[in-house]
Amino acid sequence: MEKFAFIRNYLPLMASVVLTLGMTSCASLTGNQYSHHCTHTGPCICEHMTQAEYEYALRQLAPQQQDNSVDSLIQELLSKDYALVQYMPEERKRLVWKDDSVTETTNDLMPLFKLNSGRVMPRDVTTDNTENGIYFYFNEGVDGTPEPLRLRVQYYADDPLRFEKLHFIIDGFDYYFTPTNIQRGKGKGIMIWENSDDALTSQDKDLIYALTHCEWCQLKIIGADGMQHVKMISDSQFEDFYNTLQLYRLKGGTL
Repeated sequence: MEKFAFIRNYLPLMASVVLTLGMTSCASLTGNQYSHHCTHTGPCICEHMTQAEYEYALRQLAPQQQDNSVDSLIQELLSKDYALVQYMPEERKRLVWKDDSVTETTNDLMPLFKLNSGRVMPRDVTTDNTENGIYFYFNEGVDGTPEPLRLRVQYYADDPLRFEKLHFIIDGFDYYFTPTNIQRGKGKGIMIWENSDDALTSQDKDLIYALTHCEWCQLKIIGADGMQHVKMISDSQFEDFYNTLQLYRLKGGTL
């Protein structure tokens, strides 16, 4: 009897709890009405929308949100600058002397050179008259001080040229050098050789800088009666020009 009396006394309270739990089984009890909704279909004491109401609200909001997105995209496109920028390649300029700092060291450069009777020369060149060539070199004094930087040109062919002037076309610009120490002789058979070997001065600084910093160079060795021998300077020759100038400066040479 006491058990039935307990159930009878507490039954209203238990029913209230069950009812309350059923009405508040929401996904969340905080937030706004569009970000949280109930998962049940019955009445709700938290005043959230039911699942059906929530899905209906989304369908009503979708066109408005879509319109806003389209408007934003249109405004973004309209605000962009569509003016065409006219590209003009930078005009190449004539190379002139610059006192650039030397980044290499003597230890870096010396393995690239050989000492030939006091001459400091690139390893891959020769003074043999039977070889064509063009390169810088310099002589060292007894105390190791470099003497003036020199330009040597060697011409070897079966057609006498009797060259008198050097015309360098460097990156499209003209540079001229007139040798003052030209020698000529006969080689084997019908071959002849000609060479020039001249000290360079401050007046040749632009030519020296151009040969050590250009992208390309065509050399015209101009002979008597307008005859000429034309050749392109190779990458390895450019490297020799550059390295010789830098080593010359590192050893104290000036122009």
